[in-house]
Amino acid sequence: MRVPASIAVFAVLLAIPSTSRSAGPSVADRWKDRAVRAAAAVARIESEMAALRKQGVKRSSERYRELELAAMLERAFAEHLEPKREMDLRRALPGGDEAFVLALRPKRRVTFAISYVYDAAGQPLGARILSLPESWSVLVPDHTQEKGRRLLVDPGVPGTQAIPLFVFDLDDACASFVRLGR
Repeated sequence: MRVPASIAVFAVLLAIPSTSRSAGPSVADRWKDRAVRAAAAVARIESEMAALRKQGVKRSSERYRELELAAMLERAFAEHLEPKREMDLRRALPGGDEAFVLALRPKRRVTFAISYVYDAAGQPLGARILSLPESWSVLVPDHTQEKGRRLLVDPGVPGTQAIPLFVFDLDDACASFVRLGR
């Protein structure tokens, strides 16, 4: 089988170690990409929630609540596409560092906000909780059960068997998600 020259050249370029310090897209580009994916996810999640309501599934059900929280997280990312929100959600810091904020807003009020700070090279420096509702709690996972550096946030949902949790990845904010925890 003959390999086209363009593919062979591409394979050789992949094998050559990079001499540049760039590790791909900028932090701002990664957040924008995540925001675009989130905007599409919100529409899909809301459609699934509407279908569940049509089937008579109660809003207090585990699946509905999980979808509701997933929509909240996706909306927080999608807000980064709104130009008028950019000043509140993205800040340039002294020395070239940048901060990006995820603000979870059920019914348009901030209930939970977390800020991710990156250095000038785009490496994560840390995360800071800016706002934590009274009924919510932050859990630092046991590393035998959680992979990587993650922060679990329990939104204080009463009456459910499996507690829905926000899982915030401290190394890659864009990898954060909602899961049913036990």
